[in-house]
Amino acid sequence: MATLKRQYLNDFPSVTTVLGVLRKIGLEFWFKKNTEAFCNAASAKGKLIGTQIHEAIENYILKNEVKVDTAYPEEVTNALKSFMLFRTENPGISLEWSEMMLTSELHKFNGTLDCKGKVINLPIIFDWKTGEAKKKDKPDIYDEYKYQVAAYVTAHNEIHPPEIFDAIIVSFAKDKIAYNMYRMGKEEIADCFEVFLACLKIYNYQKKEKNYGLRS
Repeated sequence: MATLKRQYLNDFPSVTTVLGVLRKIGLEFWFKKNTEAFCNAASAKGKLIGTQIHEAIENYILKNEVKVDTAYPEEVTNALKSFMLFRTENPGISLEWSEMMLTSELHKFNGTLDCKGKVINLPIIFDWKTGEAKKKDKPDIYDEYKYQVAAYVTAHNEIHPPEIFDAIIVSFAKDKIAYNMYRMGKEEIADCFEVFLACLKIYNYQKKEKNYGLRS
């Protein structure tokens, strides 16, 4: 299963790059407890598995096919079975298409929207996540996911009318068959986008700061 490289016709930062300015305490402790080589290898593996799961879900939505061609069949299969459980337990949700590249010219950032669909007749934007449930019944939904989705919704509404004011985050477990779902409405999306804009300001300042010393 190939990993796709997304190409944008600008040098704007991606949503995930912008949110990299946020401090991640849990990740910091994880890096302190393990060697650099282990952390780098585990991070690369996690990103690859996440990409492959996204591609498999996209293939299911667009072609109604499920293919698993991966060096990590257990994790990918668990996540896909978690996705199918989500579909079975939520029959009122319809998925229309997935993986749409977005650019906000107004705020100058890029992002990729995972999926658009409907709950009954209400348009919804979906964002897929993968994680480990470990000893819990289902994987966590982190605040950073909400900031990310808020940016995607805002970019979508900037260029693709009619506007959509609801979003659902679904995190699929890769260590067991389970999922977690979180729904956001218009007010929460607006509030979370303000957090994203603050991160974007920090990112843009840090990028500009690197050039200050060259001017003196």
